[in-house]
Amino acid sequence: MPKSVAFRTIGCRLNQCETAQMQEALLTAGYRLVDWDQPATVRVLNTCTVTAKSDRTCRHEIRAAKRFDPDCLMVVTGCFAQVSPEAAAAVSGVDLVLGNLDKLRLAERLAKHAATPTVAVTPYPEHPSFEGDLFSRFHGYTRAFLKIQNGCDSSCAYCIVPRARGPARSMRRAEVLEQVRRLTARDYREVVLTGIDLGSWGRDTGEGPLAGLLEVLLAEGGAGRYRLSSIEPLEVDAALLDVIEHGGDRVAHHFHLPLQSGSDAVLRRMGRPYSTAEYLEVVTKLARRFPDATLGADVIAGFPGETDEEFEQTFTLIEQSMLNYLHVFSYSDRPGTRAASMGPKTSPDTLHERSMRLIALGTRKKAAFRDSLRGTQQRALVLKERAPDGRSVGLTGNYMEVLVAGGDDMTNEFARVRLLGSLPDGRWECDLLQVEGATDRPGAENDAARGVTAGPEPSEDRV
Repeated sequence: MPKSVAFRTIGCRLNQCETAQMQEALLTAGYRLVDWDQPATVRVLNTCTVTAKSDRTCRHEIRAAKRFDPDCLMVVTGCFAQVSPEAAAAVSGVDLVLGNLDKLRLAERLAKHAATPTVAVTPYPEHPSFEGDLFSRFHGYTRAFLKIQNGCDSSCAYCIVPRARGPARSMRRAEVLEQVRRLTARDYREVVLTGIDLGSWGRDTGEGPLAGLLEVLLAEGGAGRYRLSSIEPLEVDAALLDVIEHGGDRVAHHFHLPLQSGSDAVLRRMGRPYSTAEYLEVVTKLARRFPDATLGADVIAGFPGETDEEFEQTFTLIEQSMLNYLHVFSYSDRPGTRAASMGPKTSPDTLHERSMRLIALGTRKKAAFRDSLRGTQQRALVLKERAPDGRSVGLTGNYMEVLVAGGDDMTNEFARVRLLGSLPDGRWECDLLQVEGATDRPGAENDAARGVTAGPEPSEDRV
């Protein structure tokens, strides 16, 4: 029986993509994949360290995994391992700690691992090249997440990510195209393009901007839909807007633009590179050009020194903007960042009150936006996931989950639906108008020439 390995991923879509790369490498090395809730010879926890709470979550997950499966070889990889390798190694039960560069050599490390705990965390060079082998399967997902950019050259006061991920670097255009073709050959219909600073893609290689890459992927990549993950507001330029518009429903109308604060003074203290006026201009352009677009933002409540007036500026800006959902974070010191030594700190009661007000505002704006979608037609990718009543779950370009009546033959197909009404769980009742057949797929006429065949039965997508 081959050695078994179980993976658990905490954190961002980059981590999910890198887990897929590690899985493919171990499968090639002769391992067999098992679910996290099953015993395994090796257990790999791919970690996050974006907040101090993330570190605590990672420690908890390590201990819980070792209690569940005490005989496993416990591997801790990812950003927590990169930034705090000694802390990761000190957690009871850890056998191997691998940083972000080292985890992509997991098979090699396991082959050489001795019986004593090992820490392998390679520091980032000043000018790193883009790392990671191409892969063809995204186990457990209907959609595929593709890391095309890594690292960040910014120095936001609250952020540990540059230390965890290193300097900005991009995957070469030819490799992006080849990677997308590998995924579409396995019948992944939606590809989510992701990066730490996605909009900076190609700046280091001279192949940018991102708009040019997206245009090539739409023409030659073959995916039924592309989705952009979080992107900095100033990276949304006229060229990118044009490509998105020309792409029609093959580019998801779902845009996440980190805001962090609606006060120019706070933005300057944070080290953010835009003003509130510049941010609002981008959001307004997106909303007017793509009226059905989901427009979201991260916002931090209670950054050090945030006054009542500065918070109210943030609240008012969001309230009057065309943003329609929020990710609200209550500020907490992250050791290793400049903000950790900044003051004065916001009191816990004030921090809670401000966070709750922002969350309530985000809930109201989201509800109003959803009401505006009633009766509209949307293109949904039908996932393998089923609702309790047996209907399939679909995901629209603007990130609405819809319930679709139909058989298994609809799984992993795009369906045109009309949104009827929103259910208490946030999903939509809908009318099924049309299902795209195989011959309707972008690039289908070239499949035979490229040797493309249908991939494995898709699994439930964790949206």
